Amino acid sequence: MNLITARQPLAYDAATLLGDAGFAHCLHAAAGELLATHARIPREVRYLADIKKWTLSQAAISLHFAHLHDPARPPLSPAVLQDMLRGTQVASRNTILSFLQEMRHYGLVAPLPDADRRRRSLRATPQAEAVFAIWFETHLRALDLFDRGNRAALLNRRPDLLGRAQPLMTARLLHDPAWTLPPQSVALFTRTASGSNILHHLASRAAWEMSGPWVTIGAVTAQSIASRYLISQSHTARLLARAAESGLLRWHGTGHSRRCEISHLLVTEYRHWQAVKFAALSAAFSTVAAGT
Repeated sequence: MNLITARQPLAYDAATLLGDAGFAHCLHAAAGELLATHARIPREVRYLADIKKWTLSQAAISLHFAHLHDPARPPLSPAVLQDMLRGTQVASRNTILSFLQEMRHYGLVAPLPDADRRRRSLRATPQAEAVFAIWFETHLRALDLFDRGNRAALLNRRPDLLGRAQPLMTARLLHDPAWTLPPQSVALFTRTASGSNILHHLASRAAWEMSGPWVTIGAVTAQSIASRYLISQSHTARLLARAAESGLLRWHGTGHSRRCEISHLLVTEYRHWQAVKFAALSAAFSTVAAGT
């Protein structure tokens, strides 16, 4: 594990993270906290549980934060969000409109006071800001485990850093196909509702060192996952079955001795996909912290 004490938060690239066994602690901690948050506030975090909603949500909140930091920047609106996502293949205009309407329905965005109604300008609500603060701090704490850093403590002292770092992270990830277009093994999970949570649950149970094409991760059932994370059991069962059909999961044994194995490929590609995210986040936070 990297033993550097990071007074100034350090930035990493994905290869550096993946090359250090200490990254296992980072991934495990983040997965555990994200899954616990999902169980605690499932309705709110459903906007971060698949890759399309995650990207739309992060892009939307980044526009909100950027406008708060610099009122000369345009506020969140369907047109501005569409411009931001142009060329990324993330979502169509109709998908963006539907998504923002859904966020408004659940009280995560609201009309911007005194704004031109024709532009349909929006602001994130305090409830939405709190959800993204939880997500961001969860990842900072995980990075702190990697290098014994002080990112989470710095964010607690300077909450305004969230609104400056999150847009930088989002801009980097939006234009990185390694994140927005994950490998097929990862995409099988992340393109479905709550699939990212199921993937976190499965992949985080694999040992860091993998000597063969399969890794045993213990007992795994659709019922246990669904009840633990408040997900539909039938949806979970279908997703696990598709993963098995694709050669990503398999089970051996019977009854109480029945155990699940996850493929080396899925774990490896999941870790690389996550490393891309952590690299972007570490770079963004390092940049804004340097200006404090």
